[in-house]
Amino acid sequence: MKILHTGDLHLDSAFCAEDAQKADARREAQRELLRRVFACAKEEACDLVMIAGDLFDSRTVTPETAALTEKLLRESPCPVVIAPGNHDPYAEGGFYHTYQKNNLPEHVYLFTSSELQCFEIEAIKTRVFGYAFGSSFLTESPLSGASLPEKEGWWHLLCAHADLTSPISRTAPVTEGDILRADFDYAALGHIHNPPAFSSEKIRYCGFAEGRSFDELGEGGVLIVTLEEGKSPCIERKILSQTCYGVEELDLSACVDEQSIDAAIQKTLQNAASRGVTDLRLYLVGDVDPDILSFTLDKTNQRENSLRSLEMINLTIPVADGEFLKKDMTIRGAFYRELYPKLIDEDPAVRRRAAKALRIGLCAIDGRTIPTEEDIE
Repeated sequence: MKILHTGDLHLDSAFCAEDAQKADARREAQRELLRRVFACAKEEACDLVMIAGDLFDSRTVTPETAALTEKLLRESPCPVVIAPGNHDPYAEGGFYHTYQKNNLPEHVYLFTSSELQCFEIEAIKTRVFGYAFGSSFLTESPLSGASLPEKEGWWHLLCAHADLTSPISRTAPVTEGDILRADFDYAALGHIHNPPAFSSEKIRYCGFAEGRSFDELGEGGVLIVTLEEGKSPCIERKILSQTCYGVEELDLSACVDEQSIDAAIQKTLQNAASRGVTDLRLYLVGDVDPDILSFTLDKTNQRENSLRSLEMINLTIPVADGEFLKKDMTIRGAFYRELYPKLIDEDPAVRRRAAKALRIGLCAIDGRTIPTEEDIE
């Protein structure tokens, strides 16, 4: 049997940091992602889709998202199981409550209780267990002490929004032991966007399908899970995201002028774009002349690049400002003051050696990569 496991799409996210037009565009992009999820299930000939909570960012959704969701669920060629999460709980007035009352197709299974429920899907000999958040909180594990029927040739699956990282969590503190005791053939979980690894191959978080911020780095996607009797689940991550957040650090210590700083930044941006990064947060570190850096950053911000967004955060230290280091009461300042006589020596060769020693020493003090002789020249 083949399963598509997804969740945490957070459709209709607010995107408060964007202006209204960009926020609308990003919500439309999320709807396109949902289309790709169901297209993937069809292309992979999946027997079941499991949505492990937080399909939506809140209990209410926009008319556009509601209409598309209903259409895709209705047209799905395979059964779909949905476990409402803490962001999109099953509650009166919410999307799921209205949808369950009016439009639920026979092949769509929606958990509606905070207590453990079970759906039997006869066509694929599968029992799917799960529950629904009724609000933003669920302080007890619905699996604790649960008694499950004998398998008798059926697959037993769990589809749940749960927090396996904390036994005192307010968002369904299910434990790994709860799941292992229940002997599920596969546990499809949602809630943790950057998931940890578990000792059992049968327990997996789907992770994020497409990053929405710098809390979700790298490519997103869904899990395609193949189950065969007597074998461990075969799990493949299918990348569906068209955007990708990345965070990098660029040490500018070896840069001595505007041209070298600009070249280092542009090379980093190009490398990030070649790896599929669309939104980059770039931390600039090292010892740099602040006047040169400021001018270069202004020029970089005005220049077009292939990224959707770029944040440059200046964490450099103004090494060229001798007055700054002269007054610095840390070991950096002490090191500078020790070298200062040689930095102003009459012999140019002595001054050059002292400048190199200063740069190397400051890198060593900061625990950064020591520049090579070639870098410093």
